[in-house]
This record gives sequence, structure tokens and C-alpha cells, in this order.
Amino acid sequence: MPAAAPGDGHAAAALPPLLGRTGRVLARLFPQAKAPGARRSPVRVAWLVVANIAAIAAGAVVLLERQTGRPAWQDVGTEDYRFFLSAALAHPVGSLSTTYNGYLQTLPRLIAEVVAMFPFRDADIGFAVAGAVTASCCAAFVFYASAGHISRPALRALLALSVLLLPTALYEITNSGVETIWYLLFATFWALLWRPRSRGARVLAGVVCLLTALSNILAIAYLPLVVARVIALPKVREQAASIGWVVGGALQVPAVLAASRNHQNAPLPAALGFYARNVILAGVFGHHWAAVLTNAVGIVTATAIAGCIVAAVVTWACAGGGPRVRVFVLTALFTGFLLTMLPVLVHGRVASPGEVRTLMFVHGSRYAQVPILILYSLVIVTVDAFLSRPARPGRATHAIAVVVLAAMLGTVWVSDFRFVNRRANAPAWSKIVSKFESECAQHPPQVTRLRENISCWMVRR
Repeated sequence: MPAAAPGDGHAAAALPPLLGRTGRVLARLFPQAKAPGARRSPVRVAWLVVANIAAIAAGAVVLLERQTGRPAWQDVGTEDYRFFLSAALAHPVGSLSTTYNGYLQTLPRLIAEVVAMFPFRDADIGFAVAGAVTASCCAAFVFYASAGHISRPALRALLALSVLLLPTALYEITNSGVETIWYLLFATFWALLWRPRSRGARVLAGVVCLLTALSNILAIAYLPLVVARVIALPKVREQAASIGWVVGGALQVPAVLAASRNHQNAPLPAALGFYARNVILAGVFGHHWAAVLTNAVGIVTATAIAGCIVAAVVTWACAGGGPRVRVFVLTALFTGFLLTMLPVLVHGRVASPGEVRTLMFVHGSRYAQVPILILYSLVIVTVDAFLSRPARPGRATHAIAVVVLAAMLGTVWVSDFRFVNRRANAPAWSKIVSKFESECAQHPPQVTRLRENISCWMVRR
């Protein structure tokens, strides 16, 4: 068998992949990053820790500042306080095993447990900061976990920034506790592709996958990726992420089977339309420019243009990116498609005709956010591979690739950095608390009627 090419996942595997040629092809999904040169001194390690903390803090500030109108730290999502905070106050710790919307959501409940330790009036600050910090931590994690596929730190930083500046994230998923599961879901995509060298990093990858499987039923969409990892890297020490996913899933499945949930299946054409509009169109043009293009040429033509752009990038990646990039691109496309179609087909949440025209606050837009980030990953991985080739075409061609990538992402980042979302138009948290206090004064709480008086009890605790 010929020697493995540098950067291929099976080059450093202690055991050969399973299933022969299929295993060797799948092994390309799991390349190991280049080993660091000299061992880092304690001083340098300390500086790296400080730099990471500063980067996470800065990322959280960026996310908090993205919501215009009323600040993100002056409102609380309905689900956060009505279901998660109230349960954390009424049943501390015990609420962690309670399902919501048909499955366990452990991370949002952990956040609610922490927020419940602080004054009730400060819940808006608690949920907003927790949501922003969690998303920023996921961005930092992706920076390190993507090193095998993206060798250039600058491009990995660009991928991490795409998490913070995701154009359509303001629709639903920013700065809240309940929506942190979508950022975690994207981090898990990279955790399952990562081959960390240290024991601590392997544990971290396992914890990320465990927490995702315990918080988001859509983690089931990563089953093909987990199977591919087991086939490509059969050694147990390579399976920390897979083990975390399996353990979390083993705890999640009984909870799902025991819970009840109303399903409204969407027809396949509507689900495909949702994917085309809210992943392809919104991913390529963002919130603002997708609306401008739609108003100019119509939703069908706008979506077709975006689809042609994605098809051109995929063709370029498969034609010139090499075997590893081809496997990654096909895996990314399939995974993103699955992450969208599963919830849309099962849950039946698709955009209404009015929302299709404006692309504003579409129902279920959270289902499109991870697939969009995976699309961005596909582009950045392709550009990194292109820049790693011998510079035969000339430096000008390399420069053009970088400029096009920066222009594509930068345009939507700038135009969609801030806009008024649904939460900014909802009642402020201070008004909700004042309403609770007024109700409490009129109807004093009774211990025997805790459920009916939970809002009053929360205010007076």
C-alpha cells in the first residue's frame, strides 16, 4: 500500500482503518494537525490562557452588541424564564432531568440553575451573558478543533469569527440560554472531526459531544460521522468524542421515548424550499442582501443565483482541492442538509408566504444556522487547501482567492452586524418583573398552589 499523503487522517493512526479502501477514504475526514515545534514554556502557556480568556470575553461583547434597539441584556426569552428559570427555582437540580419540547435540554437548564442563584430582577443580564459567553466559547473551540483541516491560523480565526458574526443568528439564537444548543451543535461537528494530541483536549472533545447529545436531539444527525470515525480510527483513544456522543445519546433516548410532543410533518417540497431559502440563499447573501435581491428579482431567481454560487464553490473544491477536501465537502453538504431536513420534516416549521418574501424572523430559522456555518467551513477549508498547493499559478491567484473569501464573508458581516430582531420588540424584562410584582400583590402565593403562583413566588423568593 502506498504511503499516506501528508495531512491524511490515516497517516498517524496506530491501527489501520476498518473496511479496507472505504476506511482509508473515510480516514481523510480526520487529519491530525501538525505537531507544535518546541515544548511550550509555562510562561507561554499562561499567556495563551490569558489570550483565550480575553478572546472569549471580546467575542461575548461582540455578540451582546449585535442586537440593536433595546440591549440584549434587558430582555429574556419567553422560554428561558417561563420554563427553565421557573423550573430551576421550583426544583433546583431536579429540573435537569426534565424534558422540554420532547427531549432533554441540559445546557439551557444548567444555565438556568446558575441564573437562579442571582436576584430575579437580574435574570435578563444572566441569560444574555451566559448565552453570549457560551457562543464565544464554541467559537474558540472551533478555532482549535479545525486545525487538522485548516492549517492557517488566520483562516481558522476567520471561521471562529463566522460563529460570532453569523448574519442570520439574530433571528433566533443569540444571547439566550435556550438557544445555546445550536452553537454547541456546530462545535460538535468539529469535535467529531478533531484528532487532539493531548489527553485534556480529548476529554474536552468528549465533554462537548456529551453535552450536545444531552441538550439537542438533533445530535442524532451526527450518527454517520460517528460511524465514519469508528471505522477510520478504530483505536479507543481516538474515540473520546464518539464516546461522549454515545453516552449522551444513551441518556437522551429514554427521555425522548418517555416524553410527549406534538408533531406536524411538513411536505417534502416545503422542507426543500426551507433549505433552499434559509440555508443556501441566507447563507450566501445574509439577511440584508437576501432581502434586497429577493425584492429585486423574486424569491425563486434569488435562490437560484445563490444555488449556482454554492454549486460553483463545490465544483471548484472537488476539482482542485484533492481527496481530503472532496471527502470533507461531500460530508459537510450531507451533514448540513440532514441537520435542516430532519427537524423541518418532523416538526413541520416552515416559513409562511410573507416570511418567504422578507426572510425576516422565519419560523424555525434556528434549524438553518448550523448548516450555514458548515457551508462557511466548507469554503474556508477549500481556500486553505488551495493556498497550501505549490504556487505554480502565481501569488496573484492566491491573493484573489483570499480577497474573494474576505469580500464574501465581510460583506454580509458588515451589512448584518446589527439589526432589530424579535426580542428587541418584545416587552422588556423590567416590565415583565413589574407585572409579576403587581400580580403577586393582588394574589398572594399559596404553597399548595405553587404552580399557579410560580411567577409571584419567583419574585418574592
